[in-house]
Amino acid sequence: MFSKNQQLTSGSEQIGTSPIIAANKKLLLFSQPSHKELQNPASNSLNNSQPRVSSFLFIGRWFRFGVILFLLLSMLLGTAGCTASATTISWTPATRFIPVETVQTIVAENSELNPQDSASNVLAWTVNGQAGRLVIFNFNSPGVCGAEGCLYAAYLFKNNAPPNRVFASYLNPNLPPKRPLIQAVSDPSKTSDLPCLQVQQQSKTGIRQLSFCFNGHQYQLANSSLIELPYQKK
Repeated sequence: MFSKNQQLTSGSEQIGTSPIIAANKKLLLFSQPSHKELQNPASNSLNNSQPRVSSFLFIGRWFRFGVILFLLLSMLLGTAGCTASATTISWTPATRFIPVETVQTIVAENSELNPQDSASNVLAWTVNGQAGRLVIFNFNSPGVCGAEGCLYAAYLFKNNAPPNRVFASYLNPNLPPKRPLIQAVSDPSKTSDLPCLQVQQQSKTGIRQLSFCFNGHQYQLANSSLIELPYQKK
């Protein structure tokens, strides 16, 4: 009997405990998150950092684009002031667009050269303005050159009016390479009906840049500045 009771007791304990174990197992199964639900802390930090990295890359690209745009604008605008719109004079024989008789008269007014012999050698350049057509004459002859340079004159041509001399000066054409003697530039004051004339001259310390602007009657000196050359610095 004792042995049977023991067997029954032990059997009942096994039978009684099995649902608890099974329930515990179920609890354990339901309490454990699946692999899909588990989140790796390292991956979370990487995912969180990705938007920041992307934003930094986006800002960096726009910053580089801004720097490049600034440099390009600086190169396009950037030389100095009115020289950005400067037009270098290209000399042409004056008789190609000015009547020979007019060229001869201008030679006689400015020199002691023989007008008939010298007219074909005179060079000129023209630019249009609201006040009329400005023509700059280069007499292209040692007969109008001296210690201060060679003579250059500018005349204003208007309809139904004789040409009027508005500029005359002795200029030294000997300049370093890529340094134009005369350029036509826009008037920074916007008050003139003709472009200003920018003249460059060699000096002991560099290049003297002179700006002559039209005052309605004549060209007068408006600005003078010195451009030091690297090899001439002390």
